[in-house]
Amino acid sequence: MKFLAKREVKIADEDVFISKVAIQKHFGFSSYLIGKLVKERTLSEPVELAQKVIGWPLTEVKQLNQISTS
Repeated sequence: MKFLAKREVKIADEDVFISKVAIQKHFGFSSYLIGKLVKERTLSEPVELAQKVIGWPLTEVKQLNQISTS
């Protein structure tokens, strides 16, 4: 445990992904609206996180917060 306590672990925002379901629940977006955001290039093409689970980098999801509040 001492080794782990001394290590510095840094996680960049690009390494953190938010799933489609989490985005839908947090913002109240429908699948249609998320698809529209991808077509408008507000969101990039989704990344497969697991079988049948897609998501986007946290940095992109943070930008959605500005869109939903304006």
